[in-house]
Parts: sequence; C-alpha cells; structure tokens
Amino acid sequence: MSILLKLNGESRLYLGGYDTQFHEEDPFRTQSLKGLWRYWLRAYIAGAMYDAGLLECKEEGDLVCGIDPESLKKIVEKTGDLLGSQGSASKFRIVINRAKADRKEDEFAAQRIRLLSMGKRGKISYGDKAYAEIIIEKSPHVKRIDENEIKVVIGSLLTALSLNGLGKGGRRGLGTFSVEVEGFNGDFLVNGKLDHSKLRELIRETMESVRSYLDLDRGKPSEIPPIDCISEAKIDLSGIVPGVRLINLRETPVFMIVRAKPREDKSIDNMVIELQDFFYRPARLRRMKYRISSADESRDDITRERLAWFLGLPRMQKMTGYIYDGRRASAVHLAVHKEGALFTFFLSGDWPTEIVWIGRRRKNLKIDRLEVKKAYITSVSSLLEYLDRIGYESEVIYL
Repeated sequence: MSILLKLNGESRLYLGGYDTQFHEEDPFRTQSLKGLWRYWLRAYIAGAMYDAGLLECKEEGDLVCGIDPESLKKIVEKTGDLLGSQGSASKFRIVINRAKADRKEDEFAAQRIRLLSMGKRGKISYGDKAYAEIIIEKSPHVKRIDENEIKVVIGSLLTALSLNGLGKGGRRGLGTFSVEVEGFNGDFLVNGKLDHSKLRELIRETMESVRSYLDLDRGKPSEIPPIDCISEAKIDLSGIVPGVRLINLRETPVFMIVRAKPREDKSIDNMVIELQDFFYRPARLRRMKYRISSADESRDDITRERLAWFLGLPRMQKMTGYIYDGRRASAVHLAVHKEGALFTFFLSGDWPTEIVWIGRRRKNLKIDRLEVKKAYITSVSSLLEYLDRIGYESEVIYL
C-alpha cells in the first residue's frame, strides 16, 4: 500500500527548532505529525470502547473521573499495534517526499503567539506557503495489513489534519493545511481533496472501521467518558444550565464540532486573531462589548460562573486566574482553514476535583461531574453567541 497526501499550508506554521525559530532547511517534521496522529487515533479507539460500554467514569481521588487500568492498557496496546510502541515498531511509516516553506517573521497579533513571545527578544519566525508531500506506506517488516487497519489509520490522520494544526498553536488555529489524497477513497473526498463540509462522513466512516478493527458493537452509555473520545453517544444534560437552546439537551453529544464561517470575506490571519480571542477573557469581553467588571457581576457566563478552567489549566497572569499545580489541555480545539474554522468540543471527566481561583479574592473551586457538564454546555453556548456577535455563521455538527 502507498497513500500520498499533498499538504498545502493555510494558516501560519510555527514549527520552531532548538531556538524556537522556523528553519527553511527543516520545514516539516514527522515527529509533530506523529504525535498529533497518535492522539486522534487514541480518541477514536477510546470512543469505540466508550460507545460499547467498556469505558466508564470511575471515581478517582484527585480527578473527577479516572479510567480503569485494564481499559487504559487496551487503548495503549491497540494504538501501539498500529502506530508503534516501546515494544513494537509501527505498521506504517511516513516518508517525506518533498517539503518547503518560506521563512517570515513579524509581530503577529494573535494572542497565542504574543504569549509565546513574552520575555523573548526579537520576533518569532514562521513558515509561510508551506507545502509537503508525504507518503504513508506499510513498514518493511509487516507482511500484511488488513483493510480496516488502513481505514482506521488514514481516517484518524485525516481527522487530525482537519481538527488540529501542526506546531505551536496547533490547537489554536495555527499550522493548518488543506489536504489532497491519492490512493485512498471516501465519501468525504471531493475530486481527491478533503472536504470539511463532509467532516461527519469522514468521522463516521472511520468510526465504523475502528469498531470492526476492535470487534465492538454500540451500546448506550449514560455518563460522561473518563477521557477525550470521538463518540456517537448522547447523554441527558437537561436542567443543568437553564435557558440554553443550542441542541436538545436530553440527547447531548459528548463530542461535537462547531463549524464557523465569516459572513464577509476575511483573511486567514484575521480569522485566527478573532477566533483565538474567544479563549481569553479580556479579548472575549471586548468583542462581546461587555464592560470589564468583577467576576460576580460579569455578563459573560464563562467568567461569572468561573468556568474558564474548561479552556485549559493553568490559566493565570500576574498571579490571578485559575491556579493548578499541573497541566490540563483545553477541552476545546480550534482549527482555522481558508474556507472556515472548526471548533472541537470534548466532554470528559479527567479534570482535577479542586483548583484555586484568584481575582479580587481567593476561592477554592470544587469540580465534579455536574460542574464539568455545566462548563461544557456553557462553553458551546457562549461560543455560538460569540461567533454571531463577531460576524460568523455557525453550525453544530455531531454524529
């Protein structure tokens, strides 16, 4: 087997080297792609297990939900069987056939890049007009690969390239690519090009292959999963946040995507800046035309209910904000493509049970399953309102 992907850069590529700067002689690194690929494959495998009732939210000390060791072992093993592990080589290998990008530098106004450049002298360089041709092929030591394995692996890679970018800010709209595919077919391809308007088809086809690969049927889970999952499951979240009408909350998807498209033409740089601003309170309030006030009096639901931890921990500046002795990535991902943007939301229980919020006063925040569900619904609802305010059409996509 040999499948060719042609990647054309869309948003800026901050794939820095040892000195955080972009190097034209090394414009594309397979390590970055492999890490992304592995994350999304694991999310598919975990999702199929969760949908089958094999992945449950267990009480676990410092976390709202823990995953039982046997389930975690199976996810790691099944991921490793395809993409390699410490004990076995990957069944697939990536060959970079061609790669190039122009090195540029400027003072980009996107919040994520401003944070990365704090304390550094000079400007951070990036890759512009990036292009790469990569070949996915069977590793030489592998005698045979099953058709389902190919569909699982390529489907998860195309999902990764749709919903994330590469390099710094890859979950905040940067490092995205359009993708042309040769040697692989699917209803989500139009004239050989990955079409994000057919994202539901891509995920459904891939999930069916994952179920076949794992030999699993669908069940009917009723509680949140313990880790990020690509899932078709819907659970009852009605009555948690009054007045929200974004979807039928009695059947709330635990995995959903919001597709956003500007009503007027915008450059991709402007889209990145505007959409990243949703994740940062001062910028979000400014664009919503809310006045800055105390958290208790804020018109912004995320601020008033102190739910911004859902957008990633820790979140602090000048010793104010959400303090946590560890790291937890945001449950919301952003990918900005030329034809529009994709926000991905995961509902899962792997959050700390207690964090500290410091504003005008200090407060210990207790997080439980109900609070996680509340943060999920509020974040989606707030995003849809934000998008409408700044001039975007939006669509909620779920399986």
